[in-house]
Amino acid sequence: MGTISQSSKCSSASSADTIANFIGNLDIAVVQSLALAVRTQESVQSSTPPSPAGVLSCVVTTPPEHGAYNIVYHLQFSDRISWVIRIPFEEWGADDARCMRLDIVAMEYICSHTSIPIPRLHSYSCTKENPLGHPYMIMDKVQGTCLYDTWNDPSWWTGERRKENLFESLAGYMTELAGLEFDKIGRLDRTDADGAYFVAPFPSGLALVGEAGGPHEDFGPFDSTRACFTAVVNLRRPLEKDPKGKAWCALTQFFIDSLLEEHYDCAPFTFDHPDFNTQNIFVDDTGRVVGIIDWDGVSIQPRQIGALCYPTFVTLDWNPGDYGADPEEMHGYRQKYTEAIRVASNGKLDAVVRNSHVAECVCACASSGSEAGTILIRLGEYAFGSATVTLDVLEGLEHGSWLTSPANEVARIKLWNGPADDDPLRASDDADDHATTGKGGKNNGWVQRIGGWVRRKVLNVVRSWTTTANTTNEARKGGHEAVSQRFEPTPS
Repeated sequence: MGTISQSSKCSSASSADTIANFIGNLDIAVVQSLALAVRTQESVQSSTPPSPAGVLSCVVTTPPEHGAYNIVYHLQFSDRISWVIRIPFEEWGADDARCMRLDIVAMEYICSHTSIPIPRLHSYSCTKENPLGHPYMIMDKVQGTCLYDTWNDPSWWTGERRKENLFESLAGYMTELAGLEFDKIGRLDRTDADGAYFVAPFPSGLALVGEAGGPHEDFGPFDSTRACFTAVVNLRRPLEKDPKGKAWCALTQFFIDSLLEEHYDCAPFTFDHPDFNTQNIFVDDTGRVVGIIDWDGVSIQPRQIGALCYPTFVTLDWNPGDYGADPEEMHGYRQKYTEAIRVASNGKLDAVVRNSHVAECVCACASSGSEAGTILIRLGEYAFGSATVTLDVLEGLEHGSWLTSPANEVARIKLWNGPADDDPLRASDDADDHATTGKGGKNNGWVQRIGGWVRRKVLNVVRSWTTTANTTNEARKGGHEAVSQRFEPTPS
């Protein structure tokens, strides 16, 4: 949810037409030839014949699978060895090649220092200078079942298939990953193929805040969590062109300074998994982890958003804009994962994990700005005990002197008393508040101005809160219904 990371592609996911055109222009015979050449080279180096019959063949499975940035072909060899080849399909430049090389440096380091089941890398090219004409990675195919297909299926988790097995094995691997410690936040690099490792800057600060355009300049490395998060907010602040966006940045900075735990601010720092979620975890028939894939953008991070964060699928209630997660169920999963970390680390690391979801949320707000609207509201509930108070703070920041006065003006206090009495938005909000709480609205107009995207997101949050059937949610329902009135669009 909250990792500050930069994959080898900074732009948004491509359209279906772009992917289809890319696949149509690929020469499958070249893919097949490349895979066979790599197998042959490996067999020569190991002095082991690749096939009992002595003649090796390869079938490239079509059509390929694809994600946001890569297509994946399955490579099935005649001796029953299975590989995959991942090929980025977007425009590719020097910055992308650099990021991909850093990904490989980190993955090879992790593989050589832990038992984490990362697919073995057999061959790669970070540039287009190869027979395929595109960058690629060839690696082992992961066996097992993708957790995405089973996590929410109660019928799968029966008998020996237990979620406790999942948490136990996942915690064991993440404890191993946490054992690889560094003194700075950044990207792992080395001077040459056999040279010393060091923590390098992130290749682009703007890419960390979702800006695909340049200029892409080195960012970091950093000695503390707060220094890193603050630098990210400072990158985003000039991109926010109106007072609303500046208010989001200001409140995020407050949470950076107040909610992050002081004793985890400095080193040691650890590797992260940039997308620690169900689609990248594979399990066996007992629910134990047998593969963790998609390490694009892997970097060295604060421990609470690195190796010792919660998996995304147990923190959905803290990022509720697109999910209808039950907070009590999610909380129970977090308790189980924390206990699994305690056991795996002999009681040394569970305290780091316990409130890591708060740090993840702060990180998400720093890097995503107002697009992380529902997460910021959730942090406000945690800090202030009320979504309403959080919105009041944001509205006050939007209109107060601090963020609205010209930089060349002597600071002065400018009081703001809310929307004008004849403001139709004010009237609508007052009516809504009277209907639900018996109290007139005061500073509710801001919510109507925060934009359709955020309003729709928060409406989804409120609806999930007020329609969840468990007893705890019902107890909270009255307060959330009152808050929901502040997000209803103005009647036309």
